[in-house]
Amino acid sequence: MFNQATLITILLDVSIWFVLYLIVTVSLNLQYGYTGIPNFGVAFAVAGGAYVTGTLAGRIARLYYNVGTDLDFVADSARIMNMVNDRLATDPLAGIALFLIIVVIALLINAFLGFLVSYPSIRVREIYLMMVLIAVAEGIRIVGTNYYPLVGGTTWVQVPNVFAWMGSAQTVAVPLLFMGIALSVYLFVHLIVQAPFGRLIRAVRENEIVVESLGKDVVKIKALVFALGSAIASLSGVLYAFYSHAVMATAFQRSDWTFWPWLMLMLGGKGNNKGALVGSFVFVIIRRIIMIFKYEIREVIPVEPIWIELLLMSSFLILIMIYRPEGLIPEEPIRVRGLRYKDVIESKMASEWREYAVAGGGAGGDGGH
Repeated sequence: MFNQATLITILLDVSIWFVLYLIVTVSLNLQYGYTGIPNFGVAFAVAGGAYVTGTLAGRIARLYYNVGTDLDFVADSARIMNMVNDRLATDPLAGIALFLIIVVIALLINAFLGFLVSYPSIRVREIYLMMVLIAVAEGIRIVGTNYYPLVGGTTWVQVPNVFAWMGSAQTVAVPLLFMGIALSVYLFVHLIVQAPFGRLIRAVRENEIVVESLGKDVVKIKALVFALGSAIASLSGVLYAFYSHAVMATAFQRSDWTFWPWLMLMLGGKGNNKGALVGSFVFVIIRRIIMIFKYEIREVIPVEPIWIELLLMSSFLILIMIYRPEGLIPEEPIRVRGLRYKDVIESKMASEWREYAVAGGGAGGDGGH
């Protein structure tokens, strides 16, 4: 049915989208799954990372190579990027440096914006916090769409091909590199949630009053987690921009970058990074199948192909919430390193049995007397 070239293209496409959504879902899991912050503005951070890339990467490269300085950056971005890419093709150090600089700047800016947005609003009830975050995400999309110098408004801006020096090998090498980055993010978050800080944010999720009674600043903890999650999610926007070599503000819709990550998290299981990984993978596979076979599906479901994906995935979410609300991989109990749970349980059972035996023996002795 598919030739080898088509299968390779599909495989690379699936791997890229899996990487992008895994990073976003892991960040959402850190915020909501472990800390209980209902972030319905995930698109805010993803768009923020892409906007930083679209705004700064090309301008930095243009100044570094001193090309196209007399041209309008947005209107002539394609022409400018052609000149920049010609030089990046023979300058791997500059390409790697530019990539790392943009990643660091995006992480810092979005962490700051995440803290700035969350700190004053994190105190309100969850329903109002959700409304605030949805509004913030919509606001950044409107700014990107209407402020032309940022990323071209309703059009787009080109992004330098920082991997041009790889030549034809970048078709495979770039997805592998991005998978390595996503794996690093996954391990980083895993280490965080396994550390004492992970137990602290779980405690915040379960009972804020108890945490506050122990002298912890719950608002500051939530704001820090939100800032960290925003920084992580912005990395997905950066990778997306560098992979597609362009940034378009209208590409960052709530459905793609907020609601779909929520579906992945609910599918895999919240409070569990393994669940985030499995949920992202299953979602991407199902979505790709729907997109490839949507016209064949139309023969069974009499709906226009453009709506098939939304209808099927929304129905999938409803079924998950009804029949498997804990997700495919439920949250695991907290385990402390070095603590032998079997010994603790056996010791506790032995202690309770001795107390029961003493109480029973005392009652029997009194009765006999």
